[in-house]
Amino acid sequence: MALNIKIKNNTYTIPVNKNKSILELTKANSIFIKTSCGGKGNCGSCTLYLRQGKFSQKGVIIEPENKKALPALACMTRVISPDAEIEIPQTALIELSGKISADFNLKDYEKNCRTKKFLLHIPAPALGSQNSQRHCLEQELYKQTSIKNIFIPLDVLNLLPEVSENNKVSAITVTLGSIKNFWFMINLEKGDTTGIHYAIAVDIGTTTVAAILVDMENGRIAGRSTLYNQQITVADDVISRIDYCKNRKNVARLQQLVINKTINPLIKELCREAKVNKNEINRISLSGNTVMLHLLLGINPRSIGTSPFQPVTLTPGQFQAKEIGLNIIKNGIVDIIPSVSGYIGGDIVADIYTSRIHQEDKLTLLIDIGTNGEIVMCDKQKMLACSTAAGPAFEGYGLHNGCRAANGAVEKIFFDKQKQLHTSIIGNGKAGGICGTGIIDFIAAARRMQLINKNGRYRVERLQELQLYYEFKNKEGKKIKSCIIVPAAEAVNNEPIIVTEHDVVKIMQAKAAIYAGLKTLLQIKQKKWQDITKIILTGGFAKHINIPNAVTIGLLPDVEPSCYELVGNGSLAGSFLALTEPNAMEKMTALAFQPEVIELNTCRQFQEFYIDALFLPEPR
Repeated sequence: MALNIKIKNNTYTIPVNKNKSILELTKANSIFIKTSCGGKGNCGSCTLYLRQGKFSQKGVIIEPENKKALPALACMTRVISPDAEIEIPQTALIELSGKISADFNLKDYEKNCRTKKFLLHIPAPALGSQNSQRHCLEQELYKQTSIKNIFIPLDVLNLLPEVSENNKVSAITVTLGSIKNFWFMINLEKGDTTGIHYAIAVDIGTTTVAAILVDMENGRIAGRSTLYNQQITVADDVISRIDYCKNRKNVARLQQLVINKTINPLIKELCREAKVNKNEINRISLSGNTVMLHLLLGINPRSIGTSPFQPVTLTPGQFQAKEIGLNIIKNGIVDIIPSVSGYIGGDIVADIYTSRIHQEDKLTLLIDIGTNGEIVMCDKQKMLACSTAAGPAFEGYGLHNGCRAANGAVEKIFFDKQKQLHTSIIGNGKAGGICGTGIIDFIAAARRMQLINKNGRYRVERLQELQLYYEFKNKEGKKIKSCIIVPAAEAVNNEPIIVTEHDVVKIMQAKAAIYAGLKTLLQIKQKKWQDITKIILTGGFAKHINIPNAVTIGLLPDVEPSCYELVGNGSLAGSFLALTEPNAMEKMTALAFQPEVIELNTCRQFQEFYIDALFLPEPR
């Protein structure tokens, strides 16, 4: 038996197992469908169309008639007849390419890398001397560094006879790495290799992973590479990944997806581009949210998913690369940036440290806009922090034509003075969907044009006047009001790219969660919007957002534009500093214990502020 799958203008044929769902069949053949609920049939993101053949859903046989396509959930549907045919819309597919930010801005910092290489000239052995080769090595090393009590692993000690020259002066390069208050010997090499010394910094996002290659001789960035976190092929978001971790086998699968299918390929690409050998990489630092760091280490994060949301560890510490399976020199040091709580992770600690918000005397806010919108408020060097579940709408999930910021995504929208709608499409080709920055632009522009009222409802007559109105019926037969963003002739599937009223409501709910979180922290400290002196935006999404438009829809507060500061990928910046600044890891570990965490689900005022924010402000 075979299943024919239509995607865009292509047809694929895959083998069928009657005991597996369409979702399982497609995954096994490298066709990845969205499953925000982890394949439980709740989210609807895996909706596809049955075109031919017989299928079963929960034991009920269904069959399309008269070539009329039937919508169905991939996770709930099985194929039971030969030569069946389905169509998967682009909106149901996981996009594995796109714009991922690996850029960041750094304030002044002390450059003194945490791994070092030393060239030693070990004297030839003398007859009658009772000194061992190790003693001679340690003696010469002390002369150069004044470092005592260096830990030497057994496999590094085993290299000493190989790099020493009998009865001659031996030139040996020693690589040392600092871990808290002691030094660890990573490698011994014959001859002078002091000029070849690298490390890698990584930001492990739920959706995207960014890595940079660092030349540890000078702290220079020697390469950048990015990739989608391949865990999304199993589960899209943090909650669905927690739900997936029902047993040790599933945890191990997620660990291997992030290590063997994501981070190690990034390391390989960085090495290839810079013509560096993996054994020349002596250290790697990693930052991410608490769940991602648990999965990196193969630790089950299920306790984070239920009250009281307690993680297994907040301060994982340092490891050797061989313990985790990271593809650098096996004794390379692995630094993992600590977290604050189950939902305020090492990425936010890195943001705090990089932005220096903890040093601010005046009221300052740090906001990481994403599925879990993290907010930190600092006033007189005292910090409050919270995490608010904004949902995945800012990444395009749950929207009719939503997509990630990849080729074909509408990323910018505006109306000109003649009331003509203009779009900017990533890659400059045909449009395949609209990403988060694009829909924020659209709602702001539509509000200014009075196409949308404060409740997020379309003014149909205004849309019809501009020839932008589009209406269709959903599977329940309900009429859905929409606005055409890109006409069918300019779209990938020859169907218009639209924004529905439901899409607008989804974004309003997401922005209300962020806004209400901000307002809750302000009220706890009895502050007002006008008291804010600086708002720091972190993350790749914030880098591309149009701040005035975000203010217009009520996502960000209406303060002076000069108050806003963009950090870029602060999580990656923190990983970089963990490699290059002498006491950065120790300082970040101390920082992780400083914020007072506010659980918004226990705050009555948050619920009130959230309801108040479920509307669009008057346009500016």
